[in-house]
Amino acid sequence: MYLIADTVTIEWKETIFAIVGGLGIFLFGINMMGDSLKAIAGSKLKIIIEKTTNTPIKGILVGVIITGLIQSSSGTTALTVGLVRAGLMTLPQAVGIILGANIGTTVTSLLLGLPIKEYALPIMAAGSFLIFFTSTKKAKQLGGVVLGFGMLFFGLDVMGGALKGLAYLPEFKNALESVAEYPVLGLIVGAASTAIIQSSSATIGILQELYTTGAIPLIGAVAIVFGDNIGTTVTAVISAIGGSIAAKRTAAAHVVFNLIGSIVFMMLLVPYTNFIQLLEDRFIDISDPNNMKLTISFAHMGFNLLNTFIMFFFIKQLVWLVTKLVRGDDNIIEVDVDSLSDDLIAEAPVLALESAKIVITNMGKLTQQMFEGCVSYSFENNKKVLENGYQIEEMLDTIDKKAHDYLVKISQSGLNESAAQLQAEYVDTIRDFERIGDHCVNLYQFFEHRYDNKMVLSPDAKKELSKLYDVVKETISLTLEAFENYDLEAAKQVMVREDVIDRLVIKNRKRHIQRINTNISPETSDGFYVDILSNIERIGDHCNNVVINIIQENYYSDELDYEY
Repeated sequence: MYLIADTVTIEWKETIFAIVGGLGIFLFGINMMGDSLKAIAGSKLKIIIEKTTNTPIKGILVGVIITGLIQSSSGTTALTVGLVRAGLMTLPQAVGIILGANIGTTVTSLLLGLPIKEYALPIMAAGSFLIFFTSTKKAKQLGGVVLGFGMLFFGLDVMGGALKGLAYLPEFKNALESVAEYPVLGLIVGAASTAIIQSSSATIGILQELYTTGAIPLIGAVAIVFGDNIGTTVTAVISAIGGSIAAKRTAAAHVVFNLIGSIVFMMLLVPYTNFIQLLEDRFIDISDPNNMKLTISFAHMGFNLLNTFIMFFFIKQLVWLVTKLVRGDDNIIEVDVDSLSDDLIAEAPVLALESAKIVITNMGKLTQQMFEGCVSYSFENNKKVLENGYQIEEMLDTIDKKAHDYLVKISQSGLNESAAQLQAEYVDTIRDFERIGDHCVNLYQFFEHRYDNKMVLSPDAKKELSKLYDVVKETISLTLEAFENYDLEAAKQVMVREDVIDRLVIKNRKRHIQRINTNISPETSDGFYVDILSNIERIGDHCNNVVINIIQENYYSDELDYEY
């Protein structure tokens, strides 16, 4: 950049490279820092969110803490949407976390307002040393946090230097000043830039750099801050695409919350800007322009704090609104794992065992629903069915863990012999239902691969699979009946059908090989069809395992009239 009298000459190539490169370093740094922090925490973040959000206030606090740690409100919201998709969290709980995430993200803007960038290079060096010269996994992850932290400020410094050069251009300055005259433009600019960059922290950082040059007036900067909060909802929307109705409602809650807040504060733009100006005059030493970054931090933090405080009293109304906006029903069976009360174990272990049986029975029904989805997806490439299948798998994994842990606690309460036998049977049944879910996932993946690679089944193979599926559906239905009612006759029928499944699988496998050898089939010899048959066979085996406990020593070889 060259400054001659009142004219400005910009080296555009260097300036553009600096802005784009600095933004890239900033985004990579904040992403590395967040990923490294999540890696250090492991699965604890998910567990913390899942277990400590039973009230809106707790949800807000968890949202603040998690977002402050991973430095990304979008990341927290995406994680929350994932938990809702898996059926592990209700919409009101999710709304609390979303409110808290909006406060937690202000930590980043506050950090960016501190004079840390002078130490960015040594911070990056320290992080690199931890990564390359330490051997423990935790130390390397910590190095990723430190390196990402340094890169965040280094990228901001590079980008800020180029933006300061642009601030001398009359056209650029006039454009920014027009934001003050038409604040709605600032709202649109903030929303659009954050939606494109996918990081409100990045756009806040850019805004802080511009504000320190005096190129943009405070009222325009505040309007852009409001717009940033609208743009940041894009990540939640993306994470909910193809998801459950509950996940879409969670994303909608994030959008509605930020949109309403931004609109309300836009109507109060002048008094709010005057308030921020008062804070700057009283608490910030503007003799050093870099300190003025804190003004934007105050504007960002104040907006999110006030917006969250106001909306806290309207959580029920917000939930009602998004329920009306996003209509529909996933039709996925809900399993109330919260009914597994520890207090019941102490008071009446037998009743606790019965409570566990109800949960396990519903887990079986959920497994049955998952298999029926497999059948549907086998013959039609329906992405919604596939998404629901993966969602059910996440739910089954969670139910498996919670119900298993609950049964272990019951076993320690001093059961009599018959109750202890039931407890052991229930543990086995949980494992079998979960394994059926795993085999269903394999089936979904096999058929997803076939659809992606345009691998078609022959008419004969479709007919064979359809007949085999009918037997398996009957087997799962009878398994649930046998377990729920301790029905010996139903258990016998399961064992008979399991034998039928085995014979059908063997016959279908031979026919498949014959079709390939005679070149009369569009199927390939990649083994996927054989793997599909093997997984179906294993589902029958696990159904058999469930009813063995009911039949005990007796084995019945009754034959049903099936045509092979």
